Amino acid sequence: MIKFGQVTDYNAKTGVATIAYIRPDACAKCGACGFMNQTGSIELKADCEVGNWVKVVLPDSRFMTATALAYVIPLLGFLIGLFAGYLLSGKSELAAIGGSAIGLALCVVGLRLNEKRIAGKPEWTPRVAEVYAEKPEMDDIGCQPT
Repeated sequence: MIKFGQVTDYNAKTGVATIAYIRPDACAKCGACGFMNQTGSIELKADCEVGNWVKVVLPDSRFMTATALAYVIPLLGFLIGLFAGYLLSGKSELAAIGGSAIGLALCVVGLRLNEKRIAGKPEWTPRVAEVYAEKPEMDDIGCQPT
């Protein structure tokens, strides 16, 4: 996954840049991030200045794995808990609801523990690949227009 944005703030002491970007069109109506707008920002370590344009990269395989972890695992926990609660309770709908809540909660706890384990590892962290003084043409740097 490649994103392109502009540095809006830079802390020289920590080397952390705030990069503003425009979300892709697919994000327009999703709302999963809770913002329901097309702009976003991320803070990453980089050697740049305010006003620079940057290319941010996260390997596609890691992006797809992160997406699966964030969406598929909780869904599976919910469904397994739902059916387990229903079947183990003698087909009680109330137990099915409780089982689904327990299954979802267990998956969320598991994902939080996994997040702490992989946080900060370079292969799971977006990184600034290139810095540009002026905005280059998107086709020249391998970015898809957003």
